[in-house]
Amino acid sequence: MPKFKSCLRACPLLLLILLAACSTPTVVRTAPHAKPAAEKSHAPSHALGEPAANEAVIVINNNAGPGTHAGIFAGPRLNDPAGSYVGTRSMDKNWPGPSLADYVEYQKEDGDKIQIYRFRLSPADFAALDMRMAAAGPTPPLFCAVAVQNFIAGLGPFKAIPSVGWATPAGLAELLDQLVDKRIAAGECILADNQPCTRLAPGL
Repeated sequence: MPKFKSCLRACPLLLLILLAACSTPTVVRTAPHAKPAAEKSHAPSHALGEPAANEAVIVINNNAGPGTHAGIFAGPRLNDPAGSYVGTRSMDKNWPGPSLADYVEYQKEDGDKIQIYRFRLSPADFAALDMRMAAAGPTPPLFCAVAVQNFIAGLGPFKAIPSVGWATPAGLAELLDQLVDKRIAAGECILADNQPCTRLAPGL
């Protein structure tokens, strides 16, 4: 059965709606990350640092024109709106829960253009973000970027990012690039191999 991990992947609309309705909106990892034996089957070759306790990490799968998918971590909490990462990984009874490195590796099945945006938040802004994510319900198909953008809208380093009714992963990446490139906020964009996003050639 196809995984349908990408919120902009073409597929029958009814099936996507059913998958989104059954997906887990948010999940918090409780298992320690220092359990290599349990994670060996899904661990990527590189090692991305896991989100810090006060860190927001936005993952953009940008392997198609409008982008393919968007997800977000707030510390150990992952929201994968309209995605299938949690459902797929949880089929493995030894899966310890989400990790940033494994989530990025899963997205790489669509291609290597994965952009990872990392921002440290104040305690108040992080608490507000975590509350928004914890209260989220299921996300309709094609609305992954809308969900992620609305989680961060107006908070701390994202104060200039508005709430929206429609967005694409690529469009959200452009907004985040403006924050990083112009140093409007203390954040960074890295690729799956921990190298800066500036290594990407224009148009790729």
